[in-house]
Amino acid sequence: MIYEAMLQKFAFPISNLLMRRKFWAIHQELQASQWYPPERIEAIQLAKLRRLVEHAHSTVPLYKELMDEKGVKPSDIRQLEDIKRLPIVTKKDFREGFPERCTSKAVLRDDWILDSTSGSTGNPFQFIKDRTSTDYTLANTFRNYTWTNIKIGNRMLFLWGYHKTAVAGRILDSMMRRKYLSAFDVESNYRDYYRQIKNWRPYLIEAYSSSLTRFAKLLSQHGLTDVHVPAVISGAETLYPDNRRLMEEVLHTQVFNRYGSRELSPVAHECDHHTGLHVNGESYIVETLKENKSDEYGKLIVTSLVNFTMPFIRYDTEDYATQSTRRCTCGRNFQMLASVDGRVVDFIKLPSGKELSFLFFNYFFEQYGAYLRQFQVIQDEENHITINLVTTSAFDKQREKAILEGIHKKLGAGMKVAINKVDKIQREKSGKIRPVKRLI
Repeated sequence: MIYEAMLQKFAFPISNLLMRRKFWAIHQELQASQWYPPERIEAIQLAKLRRLVEHAHSTVPLYKELMDEKGVKPSDIRQLEDIKRLPIVTKKDFREGFPERCTSKAVLRDDWILDSTSGSTGNPFQFIKDRTSTDYTLANTFRNYTWTNIKIGNRMLFLWGYHKTAVAGRILDSMMRRKYLSAFDVESNYRDYYRQIKNWRPYLIEAYSSSLTRFAKLLSQHGLTDVHVPAVISGAETLYPDNRRLMEEVLHTQVFNRYGSRELSPVAHECDHHTGLHVNGESYIVETLKENKSDEYGKLIVTSLVNFTMPFIRYDTEDYATQSTRRCTCGRNFQMLASVDGRVVDFIKLPSGKELSFLFFNYFFEQYGAYLRQFQVIQDEENHITINLVTTSAFDKQREKAILEGIHKKLGAGMKVAINKVDKIQREKSGKIRPVKRLI
């Protein structure tokens, strides 16, 4: 407790001054504003949105072109609902003429922070942030940590992809008492990871959902269930209900779901009431655009209110989400997401032209839990999918025939299905496993 108090009262404020950063001051502001009434949060969002749209229209060629084409002026944004008048921007828009077309002429290149996604969808995406947006990333991350009841400075363990940081990042890791383990090596190193967790005794584990699910399964299979971790944050992948329950039972923990992306950073996060994901409302506005009124979920469109170097205004994340209309009993008055339901590429395109959610495959293969260790569905051609299966010794021709019949019944006669038995499902470069991949 003494270390955590010293970190918050002295180390972070002093390091902010020395590094000329504002993340700790912003964090303190966010800790207060999370309790504001809805009207005050919406007023903050509107003021930031109007300033951002004015800036983007006057200094970013992409936004001037798209807004002029649509006949929208910055002065047209008078209330939050007016955000719907603005054009939606895609990765394709950003890639064309990058970086000059989509960056602000008012920001010096010396102030650019170049970054990229890992290419887990097969298409790495480069983007640019600025110091303010990275300060907000840290501030929101720290605030979201406190929603798990962690004290900033408690030990944390990350089961993550490659971890490369600059000197400042390594100093921050040391101050925050963070330990990193590779998500690539869970299968071969789970006993060593188990021992490290027992010795390190982290308050919180942050991990890819698939990596931690596999880790929990291995611990359970080998009777290594005496690990007690107060909190787990599942990020970067869809958190399925069964996987949440497995983690909670094996690690004796409380699981918190998080949604974000490399280009946007932490957009939404669960609190300890677990009624959905709170949007970090001082930094983001989220929309879900439904194709049909009867749909529960829609395309997730996110506006970042804090990146003025390469603005993301009504950005198509290529994810789907379900909005929640309820207010959380915790007292925070942010927008809420009931769930984030997957990427566009995680929906199989049927011969009929409709799209089939990855959730179908998740629930379909549940009934074959005794025969399968892992599955992966790949749509490699318009009318063809390959199903990669890592099987157990109990798997047989009868089970294979049943799977083919069940899949054909759902997908229709026009879709050809091939089953391919493999030793392991290959991870993406990021370390993630994508259970459903659409390559067309």
